Amino acid sequence: MARSAVIQLALLAFVALLIVIASWSGRRTHHAADFLVASRRLGGLLTAAGYVGSASNAWILTLVASAAFAWGLSAIWLWGSFVFSCLVSMLYIAPRLRPIAAGQGAQTLTQVISADSGDRLQPLITRSAAVISVLFLILQSAVLVRAAAELLHMDSQFDVARIVTLSVVLVTACVLIGGLRAASVCDGVQAALMACVALLLPIPAFFALGQWDMLVSSIGVMSPELSDWFSGKSGVVALAFSAGGFALGFAISGQPHAMVRLLAVKDDAASRRAGWLAFAWTIIVLAAVIVAGWCARLLYDGLQHPEQAFYALAIRLLPPWLGALFVMALFVALVLSLASPMLALASQLSLDLRRSTSAHSISLTRVLLALVGVATIFTATLMPINILDHALLAFTAIGASFGPLLLVRLSGKRLRPGSVLGAMWAGFTLSVLFHLLPDSPGDFLERVLPFVAALGIALSGGERRRNPDRADRAQETVHDRIPI
Repeated sequence: MARSAVIQLALLAFVALLIVIASWSGRRTHHAADFLVASRRLGGLLTAAGYVGSASNAWILTLVASAAFAWGLSAIWLWGSFVFSCLVSMLYIAPRLRPIAAGQGAQTLTQVISADSGDRLQPLITRSAAVISVLFLILQSAVLVRAAAELLHMDSQFDVARIVTLSVVLVTACVLIGGLRAASVCDGVQAALMACVALLLPIPAFFALGQWDMLVSSIGVMSPELSDWFSGKSGVVALAFSAGGFALGFAISGQPHAMVRLLAVKDDAASRRAGWLAFAWTIIVLAAVIVAGWCARLLYDGLQHPEQAFYALAIRLLPPWLGALFVMALFVALVLSLASPMLALASQLSLDLRRSTSAHSISLTRVLLALVGVATIFTATLMPINILDHALLAFTAIGASFGPLLLVRLSGKRLRPGSVLGAMWAGFTLSVLFHLLPDSPGDFLERVLPFVAALGIALSGGERRRNPDRADRAQETVHDRIPI
């Protein structure tokens, strides 16, 4: 079969897949609660798929493979980072987030964080969170679709702008119909595709190298830095390098589109099932991604763009038609990654910025989702985007802005309004500032200090309610608010 025919058939299958997802999820979406949080009835499988598809989407996995290509054995710090963050999410965040969110009727991450902010500063907090989310979730979505478009352009010379526009329109239409369920299925398909790419591509690479021992020994022969756990660094620099790599996964706790899955899971049993599935997927697939990066380094040491490690393995080791199939799988996974951040942003804008006396409208969320899609197309096609740098900036900045606040909120502390604002803007400002400065070892400054600074502000401004008669607002009943 010709390579062009494989690409065309894969594109038709992609369109058919989105139609099936929209049809299935649309039949189960009847009102606003269904659209935003699946009426808090999300099963364990869809919860796990939505979490791993948002926390470690196709582009993050591509960057991990490029880090393995460039760093060698020291890329293992990234694997440990995502595994540890998955444990924190499933063992600490998930059991606390679902009951707290249900108790206060929260449907977004911002509503959970700002539950005790009071009437005076509540509007300022929600608007601040909206500004940060608009800037970085649109940037994240634009990077994803731009990376997918350039991948397809590189393989088949399709026009980048047309690919971007068509991809965003198709995914937006699917999510407009099915809401969170549609986005979760998109994430599930994306996670399955990336698992296939990461697990299957190293197989022909092993045949080319000979055996596993050849992989390990060849890394040491190529460069001493590649075979060192700290990339040839020592002392404080080695500590900073490893901390910078390990801290990347901390940003997951602040990703609104990942946390909404833990908020919408239907019960404890489904939450535990999702935890086991997500943990197993993270361990296996991240390890396979790193091995694929190592294989690409040994086979194609002169590759100028490490982020093309998957692409190089697919087109150089496999027959043309099979290589095209793997490239299209990576393209589809990147495009499906758009669904969750776009829906999370539209949900946040429609819920958090409305007046407290007005009812939520599903129509408004859909209109905002369409506008987010337009903004994504504009950003991806007309703005100067550095795909490699801007993806990590969006990921780490959102994590530093919201993650520390969520962790402190779930610990039982009541966050003062000023501390919420201070922590949020400290994470945002320091992430942008350190991103503009020259890179430190392991990007320690950008990945660690903003998160730690925001966490310190949140902890110093929180107070634990010691009086058992003063219940948390999430635990109040209607009789606590209305005297009888």
